[in-house]
Amino acid sequence: MKDKINFKQVGTLLRKGAQERSSAYKKGNFDAFGFIIRWAIIVIFLAVFVIFFGRFTDIYLAVKTNGALQPEARMYELLSMVYTIILLFMVIGSVSQINRQFFDADDMKLLVAMPLGASTVFIAKLVSIYFNQLVISAACVLVVNIVVAAQMAQGAMFYVMTAVFCLVLPLISIAIGALVAMPFHAVKQFLKNRFVLYFIIITVLLAAGFYLYSVVLNAVRDMLLGDSLRFFFNERVMNFLQKLTTYLYPAVWCADILMGNNLVIAGLCLWGLVLVCLAISMLVIHRLMVWVMQSRIAGDVNFLRRKQTVAPKRNPFFALMKKDFLLIFRTPSYTFSYFSVAIIMPLMVYFCMTIGSSIVEKLIGMNCNLEIAVFLTLMFGSLTNVFCSTNISRDGEMFFSVKAYPLGYKQVFFSKVALCLLVTAISQLISATLLAAFGYVAWWQSLFILLGGLLCSFAQICFATRYDFNHAKFSTEEDGEIKESGNTVSVIIVVGMVSSFVIGGSVLLIRLLFALRLVAGLEFLTYLIVGVISAVIAVLSYLYVISKLGVRYREFSGGGGL
Repeated sequence: MKDKINFKQVGTLLRKGAQERSSAYKKGNFDAFGFIIRWAIIVIFLAVFVIFFGRFTDIYLAVKTNGALQPEARMYELLSMVYTIILLFMVIGSVSQINRQFFDADDMKLLVAMPLGASTVFIAKLVSIYFNQLVISAACVLVVNIVVAAQMAQGAMFYVMTAVFCLVLPLISIAIGALVAMPFHAVKQFLKNRFVLYFIIITVLLAAGFYLYSVVLNAVRDMLLGDSLRFFFNERVMNFLQKLTTYLYPAVWCADILMGNNLVIAGLCLWGLVLVCLAISMLVIHRLMVWVMQSRIAGDVNFLRRKQTVAPKRNPFFALMKKDFLLIFRTPSYTFSYFSVAIIMPLMVYFCMTIGSSIVEKLIGMNCNLEIAVFLTLMFGSLTNVFCSTNISRDGEMFFSVKAYPLGYKQVFFSKVALCLLVTAISQLISATLLAAFGYVAWWQSLFILLGGLLCSFAQICFATRYDFNHAKFSTEEDGEIKESGNTVSVIIVVGMVSSFVIGGSVLLIRLLFALRLVAGLEFLTYLIVGVISAVIAVLSYLYVISKLGVRYREFSGGGGL
C-alpha cells in the first residue's frame, strides 16, 4: 500500500463503529419488540436445527457401503459437505458486507472529507467485517461440531480445532468474498437501472432458493415419517457423494484436520489458501477502496440515458398507485422484499402443502387439506404483506409533496391499500389455483380460501398503513430508501403471524381434535370460523384506518410520528 496505515486512527474508526451500533440500543432508537422476536426466531431455528441435524447425522453414520459400517468415513464426508455449506453461506455474507461497508456505506461521505488515508479506512473496515463474520462462524461451527461430537466421541484435538476454525473460517470467507465482491458490484451497477431484468433475475434466484428449501423440508418429512431417508443413501448415491467429497476444497482440509487425517498437508494447504487469497483480495479491495473514495469526492452523478416525455393525464387515484408501484419497482431492495416475495408465495404454499398434507394424512389417516390450505395461505400471505408496513415511511419527503397536492386524504391512503391488495390478490389467486389444480382442494373451496385470504390481507394492509402513519420515520438518505426495518415492521409481522395462527391454526386444531374423536361432518365449522373472523377483522381494520384520519392527516407535519 502506498499510504501508511495509522493504527491509532484505525482504533478510532473501530470505536466509532461500535458506538454507532450501541446507539441503536438506546431509548428512542431501540426496537425492543423486533429484537426479542428476532432472537426468539434464532433460538427456535437453532433448536430445530440441532434436533434434525442430530437425527440426520445418526441416520447417515449408520449407512453401509459394500455391506460394512464405516462411521469414520461417513463422518468425514458429512463434515466436508457441511463445512462447504457453511463456507458458502459465509462467503455470501462477506460479499454483502464488503459491498455494504465499502460501496454503500453512508459514513464514506464523511470519511473522504477527513484526513484519513485510504489504507487506514480500508483496514478498519476489514476488521469490522471480520468481527461480523466471526459471530456467524462461531454460531455455525459450534452448533455443528457439538452435534457431531454428541453422535461420535471425539478427542481433545477436535475441540481445539473447533475453536481454531471459528477464528480461521472468517479469514477464508473474507478472502474469497473479496475476490467476488468486485464482479458482484459490477453486476449490481449494471442492473442498477435495468429494473425489469433485475426483477426477473432476483425472482428466479429466490425461487431456486426456495426449491432447495423444499428439498430440505422433504428430507425432514422423511425423517419424521420413518426411515425412508435411510434407503435414499443407496450404493449409487454413496458413490456419488464419495466422489463429490474429493472436490469440496477447502472444506475437505477442514474435515481432514478435525478427523486427524493428513494434518500437515491439510494445515499447510489451508493456511496457504488463506494467505494467497488475503494478499490478492487486499490488493484488489484497496485499489477499489481508493476508487470509491475518489468517486465519492466527485459526487457520483448519474445522468438519465434518454429523454423523459411528459406523462399523459391520469386519474389521481391511479396516478398515486403508479407512483407507489414505480417507487417500489425502481428500488432494488424493495423489489426483492416486496414483489419477488409475492411472486414466490404460491410456490411456498404449494411446497408446504405437499409436505403438510402427507404428514397429517400419515399420522392421523384423515384428509385435512382444506384446513392446512387455509393456514398456509394466511401465514404466507401475512409474510407477503410485510411491504405494506412501510406504506407511508418509504415515501420519505415525497409524502409532504403529495400532501400539498389538491388530493383527498382517502385517495392518498387507499391508493396505497389498493396497490398492496392488488399484489397480494394476484399472488393468492395463483396460490388458490395451484391448490385446486393439483387436487388438494376443490375449486369452490379454493374460492373460499381466496376470499378468506383477501379479507385477512385487507385487514393487515389497513392496519399496517395506519400504524405506519402514526409512527412514521422517514429516511434521511438522499434516495429516501429505508435500509433498516423498524419497530413497525416487527409489529406488522407479529400481528400477521398471530392472526394466521389464530384463524388457520384454530380450524386445523379443531379438525384434528374432532378427527381423533372420530367425529365427522363438521367441515362447516371451518367455513364459519374463517368467514366470520376474517370479515370482522377486515371491518375493524377499515374503521381503524379511517378513524380521525382527516384530522391527523392535516396535522401531520414531520417524520417523527404523531
